[in-house]
Amino acid sequence: MRLLAVTDLHDRPKALERILADAGNVDLILLGGDITNFGSPDDAERLVGQARLSGAPVLAVAGNCDSAAIDRRLVEMGVSLHGRGVVHGGLRLQGLSAMPPWRSSMYQFTENELAEFLRVGAEILQKDAQLDGEGVHVVLSHPPPRGGRLDRTRLLKHVGSTALRSFIATAQPSLVVCGHIHEGRGIDHFGPTTVVNCGLAASGYYALAEVGEEVKVELRRV
Repeated sequence: MRLLAVTDLHDRPKALERILADAGNVDLILLGGDITNFGSPDDAERLVGQARLSGAPVLAVAGNCDSAAIDRRLVEMGVSLHGRGVVHGGLRLQGLSAMPPWRSSMYQFTENELAEFLRVGAEILQKDAQLDGEGVHVVLSHPPPRGGRLDRTRLLKHVGSTALRSFIATAQPSLVVCGHIHEGRGIDHFGPTTVVNCGLAASGYYALAEVGEEVKVELRRV
């Protein structure tokens, strides 16, 4: 399955247009948060709708520059993965919105809350897997896991989620798609898990992933 992963769009429809054209045919589009830049639910819906016009299904989480209201709108649109588990084709997908605590003016949760969202999503998938087979496990998270290269700021401080890092250690998903830290763009591995920070989509960065028996990820800029 060919996945298009886009994070940190920050309300740049022209950038999304270029990314969609450059990526070509994909089986699924993952929007990994900061869809807007402190925008409204209507702004988020417009951008999700733009992605849907490509013809591929869309699944999404909200970022720290989005809001709880945007998360609710994603649920209403039927695209939310936050605290949920969705079986799609040969994939088992779950997601994580917002970020660990940083600035009170932004959309955030405690690490305990983030851990609970991950637990609930995994539990839903475990129940579904009993009916639909195991499938490849994919996590769409706005924040990266704590540690490694993908959550390091320009000041060399690690600001990723400890809850996500612990979840990766125990659940060992095949692929984690994240963003949030623009300068952390890249690909890393935590045990058998491939983790990709897609980078700043507002500047044309994105990732393509081929997911099957193996996971292959390509970082691109348009």
